[in-house]
Amino acid sequence: MAALSRAALLCAALVSTSCFSPSDGVEPPLSRIYYPVGLALNVPDTRWRPLTRNPTHLYVANSNFDLQFNGGTLQSYDLTRVRGRICNSDADCSGKCGNATSCVCASAADPLAPPWCVSAAPCGDFGTKRSAQLKNVPGTCGFIDPVNPQDGGESLVVDSVEIGAFATDLIYRERPGAPAGEGRLFAPVRGDATLHWLDVNPDGVLECGQNGNGQECDDFHRSGDDPEEENTRGQRLPTEPYGIDATEDGESILVTHQTEGKVSLFKHGLANDASEFSGAPRLEFVQEGLPSRPIGIVAVPRPRAADANYEQAFLVTYRNASQVDQLRLTNEFGTVSPPRSFLYPSGAARIAVNSLGYDSRGIALDTSERVACEAGCGENVTCLQGCATKQLGVYIANRTPETLLIGKTNTVQNQAASSDLPVFSDSMDLSVGPSRVVVGQIIDAQGKLATRVFVVCFDSRLIFGYDPASGRIDTRIFTGRGPHSLVIDADREHTAPEYALGYVGHFTDSYIGVIDLDQRRRSYGTIVMNLGRPQEPRAQK
Repeated sequence: MAALSRAALLCAALVSTSCFSPSDGVEPPLSRIYYPVGLALNVPDTRWRPLTRNPTHLYVANSNFDLQFNGGTLQSYDLTRVRGRICNSDADCSGKCGNATSCVCASAADPLAPPWCVSAAPCGDFGTKRSAQLKNVPGTCGFIDPVNPQDGGESLVVDSVEIGAFATDLIYRERPGAPAGEGRLFAPVRGDATLHWLDVNPDGVLECGQNGNGQECDDFHRSGDDPEEENTRGQRLPTEPYGIDATEDGESILVTHQTEGKVSLFKHGLANDASEFSGAPRLEFVQEGLPSRPIGIVAVPRPRAADANYEQAFLVTYRNASQVDQLRLTNEFGTVSPPRSFLYPSGAARIAVNSLGYDSRGIALDTSERVACEAGCGENVTCLQGCATKQLGVYIANRTPETLLIGKTNTVQNQAASSDLPVFSDSMDLSVGPSRVVVGQIIDAQGKLATRVFVVCFDSRLIFGYDPASGRIDTRIFTGRGPHSLVIDADREHTAPEYALGYVGHFTDSYIGVIDLDQRRRSYGTIVMNLGRPQEPRAQK
């Protein structure tokens, strides 16, 4: 990995002027998963409201970390086709094995086999892995070629485009008032220090000005690098953009910068934006003077009881500070019309539940109690005001020492403001390299959806599942090398067969692992499917 580190450091040194021109070098293969860093599903964010439908597409941001190509890629995967291979019985597999004349559920013949449809048990056309392969790439069966599945099935890839090099994350926001599944993707990109944005339609088709441009997103879909045209403060996006989150409607987007004490604010409207930018996000403000190396960021949901003057809050974690900062979003008045938005620090929470507490990475919120409360209120204002005081679970992946930090917001609410700073009460020991935290749902042994907090440990190749109800870690998922990004896909439409799956991007060997999260199966907590051919980094060959 030393060669990879040198390449990354070289790019970091040149990032203010871009590592290289996107037109130079070898075009990235659009069908290949290559150092995936960000995953997103095309459903509304469950922090703000109950989710009642299943996602239809998985979006993958690939980073080109080793500089083999002149850019990264963003891909769209059809989840109906991916999940269509999951089965409980042979009857579930009718017509799901491509050109094969017969199709069986592998786990029906062998309880230890993966629960997916194949032409012959245990793995059909995909073959079984050699025992030596299982150490680095878990899962009994061989990989699935996403574009040309070995059994002759339909391509899992819907669309793909070229983006800049060194993307770091990916989020999706649904377009307000538009058909389900229509929205935008946002990805911070280190190579040219910009925010890339792409429109997506309900069929998973990507649009970023790539037509007639060799499938490369055009300059209009890169924001933050034009201080003269983009904002009235003359600001350019600082170097090393890293973490990202946004409000529910995607109007306000915040980005952390991993080498400076700065957080940037982008503003735009997803619907009915009549500005000269035609709906493009624009850099609005850069908050400076924060502790160095901000990494994780999460938007705190706006209570339904809030009025028009409510100031949206975000929580930020740092590698070099044992604290969590709360930033609030507001507008300035009396100087510019229309008023410009800006951020301001509105408090800090100290981390004191482990020995040191600094080097915090990912942060996530469990909002399920508040969301469920608000869903039962209708338009009753008194009821909604009561729900606004419900505390939110706060979870942080911390590396000094390696722990999951567990807390709740110390919520003080009124209609115009709040204090959602967390108070940490406990920590859970983890293995080396905690990096990201995701709150999602599994299917429990009784067939009901149950909340879990998943912590990805990059270095030790583990994902821990923490059960907030019991207060203990009840799952350890062994992954391949370099697990990085994770999204959870749990069945809310009661399909046949029902499913709960996790998709984990393996950064080191460049593939997506599919995790079974249904406790009724023997394969619960294991990787049952690999999308894309795992490939060792070039430095190790």
